[in-house]
Amino acid sequence: MRHDTHQIYVVDDDKDFREATCELLQEEGLMPRAFSDGQAMLDLLDPEWGGVVLCDIRMAGLDGFDVLRRVRQAAPDVPVVMITGHGDVRLAIAAIKAGAYDFLEKPVQPDFLISMMKRTLNARKLVIENKRLRRRITRRGGLAGQLVGRSHVMKQCRKSLLDLAPLPITVTLFGETGTGKSLAARMLHEFGEGSGGFHIINCASVRADGIQAELDAIAQDADTLYIRAVHKLDITSQTRLADYLRRRERPRVILSYTGSLIDPTDTNALSDELLYLVNVATLEMPALRDRNKDIFLLLETFLREAAERYGKRLPKITKDMLDPLGKHDWPGNVRELRNVAERMIIGLAVDLKQTKSGESRAQLSYDDAMAQFERSLLEHTLRETAGRKGEAAQLLSIPRKRLYLRMKAVGLLSPGQN
Repeated sequence: MRHDTHQIYVVDDDKDFREATCELLQEEGLMPRAFSDGQAMLDLLDPEWGGVVLCDIRMAGLDGFDVLRRVRQAAPDVPVVMITGHGDVRLAIAAIKAGAYDFLEKPVQPDFLISMMKRTLNARKLVIENKRLRRRITRRGGLAGQLVGRSHVMKQCRKSLLDLAPLPITVTLFGETGTGKSLAARMLHEFGEGSGGFHIINCASVRADGIQAELDAIAQDADTLYIRAVHKLDITSQTRLADYLRRRERPRVILSYTGSLIDPTDTNALSDELLYLVNVATLEMPALRDRNKDIFLLLETFLREAAERYGKRLPKITKDMLDPLGKHDWPGNVRELRNVAERMIIGLAVDLKQTKSGESRAQLSYDDAMAQFERSLLEHTLRETAGRKGEAAQLLSIPRKRLYLRMKAVGLLSPGQN
């Protein structure tokens, strides 16, 4: 939802007074919006709006007390200043008791009106800032439950996300594959100030020069646009995205990028034009090998999640099973560790392929490629059946005995396991 940029809603059925008041407020740099009746204002009122309502008491249709009562119900934190005619001080006192912030008496002295509006706006701003601070303190624990980790780099990562979440600026998340960039993007949205939707564009699936259609299809109520794998865009699409980022009326944008955002040797490097636009608030998601303290904490978390998902008991974990995990360099990062936990729950052998960071993978031979494909197919089917090998064999239309043989052949069963 886009919040109204107007600061003061002026509600009065007296056209001359309404227009004169709005003109005075505009001259003082305030941003008023005029309403000839209370219902029109109430239809627009947002409880998170950061402004003030200035409302006359005596009006046709809904009078000021009706408007005040409905504002208190719909947006209880929005201050309402009531305007009374000469001799209506008793009504003004009644309005204060009913929840009005203050009152003004007609004819209104311009200096007094301006002073009161500025004072009330400052009070409203203070309430909003206090609410945001309390919300961020409450959410700090919630973020730790989403982005699990006790390592120093992970604590710093969560702090940076909390600092960036309430700011209406473009954020670029970068790092290796599997480090949790999509989850971090979702957290920036959830812990931000917006109440609208979260729209995703996955650049890996956008056809050549098709980014414009994706941008045009963004929902009107989207508060956050997450552009995933922005490095997958061709130069033409990057140019169109750069044009979009220059717009003033658009959702908040979060981008993710696999690789190093500022490394000139990175083959995924963005065009200079786009880089200048997205290199404002950047955050690198730490690799799992730099979070050594977190590996076993994350493993426990993923094991419990997988056990609940597949309806399985937690397996007995031995030191011999854990030692290789602590020595592994985790090229697939958190995503790879989650897959390891799922294999443990399902009952599949864990075969860690050590790949040092920065080394290129050798081209697979035909036989190795076929074995890798078969292993992936068997793993996927066993996950689908929660490790029930009889059902997996049926899905693959092969005898159960052949399934066991193929699982042993590709290393999914440990010696002696059946």
